[in-house]
Amino acid sequence: MTYTEDDAHNLAQEIKENPTDAERWYKLGLVYLSLKKINNAEIVFRQCLKLDKNHPHALGNLGVVFLQKEKPKEAIKYLKKSLKIEPAYDEYWTRLGIAYLQVSKYNDAIEALNQSLAIHPDQREAMVALARAHSNLESWEKALELLRQLELLFLNDYEILKGKARSLLKLGLDQELEETYQAMRKLNPDDHALLMYLGQISIKKGRTAEGLELYRKAVEMEPESFMAWKILIDIYQKLGMKNEEREARQKFQVVEDKLRRSGTRIIPKWW
Repeated sequence: MTYTEDDAHNLAQEIKENPTDAERWYKLGLVYLSLKKINNAEIVFRQCLKLDKNHPHALGNLGVVFLQKEKPKEAIKYLKKSLKIEPAYDEYWTRLGIAYLQVSKYNDAIEALNQSLAIHPDQREAMVALARAHSNLESWEKALELLRQLELLFLNDYEILKGKARSLLKLGLDQELEETYQAMRKLNPDDHALLMYLGQISIKKGRTAEGLELYRKAVEMEPESFMAWKILIDIYQKLGMKNEEREARQKFQVVEDKLRRSGTRIIPKWW
């Protein structure tokens, strides 16, 4: 639901008339949360809890506030209190799972996110977070299974494709990985890194000319890409293309010198 500053003003006036009404304090907190005034929301939810310490949604939304403030430990504390009172609220289970992810408690995250999905299946946010938790535990097959489901439910979703690509790469599933990178390129044609990934697969499959062309396009798109030039030089060297290699080295040197002057840590020369 969308709220306005007028809603906040009207509720504040009502609270002045009845300052012990916990529910009105809670509603004001929701308004501030909607308006992205998270400091105000925190103050108001705390006031609600002074009047009703077991208000499940004030507890849960205070947890949401702390998640937005990047304080996941505090978020976990309040979300757990909320869910102990009202365990059927899937959104708080999702937020709890995300908070656990942020403190690297991946098994706890999986448990919370599975609880959320048991209540409300096929939630994108919970499924993406669950796939991320499995990835962080290096359970690549489980992550990939979830991401394949997500891809069917949410078409042309770059974040889902990116997660899927990571799992496919770890599992060595090159054909599906190539198809996934191609799908990602349609959504983000200006990302030179995708050209590099596709070039790498082409070379691995013996399609050297195709891979070379992809790397050339990558450096055209991003002329200051250290890694793209580095790999392109290596390809030229293997193919005995001395003139092209020499020219690429000169351009690479310009990029390397610029990075060194800026203080950027780079990989040492390999030739």
